[in-house]
Amino acid sequence: MARALLGHLPTTADRYLVEENARLKSRVRELENELTELRDSIASDRLLDELHRITSTASALA
Repeated sequence: MARALLGHLPTTADRYLVEENARLKSRVRELENELTELRDSIASDRLLDELHRITSTASALA
């Protein structure tokens, strides 16, 4: 009854889960940022390759 009146008091295990959840969320954000950077890098590489192909073709035709 007292527990119902006072509410749930966090235990050490609960605090551990909260900390672990925060750590995992942070790691997910880091990995999402890394994925975005890698995708941007790949897109940049593709654009540079395409530009090189276009300029090589143009100079070969000239």
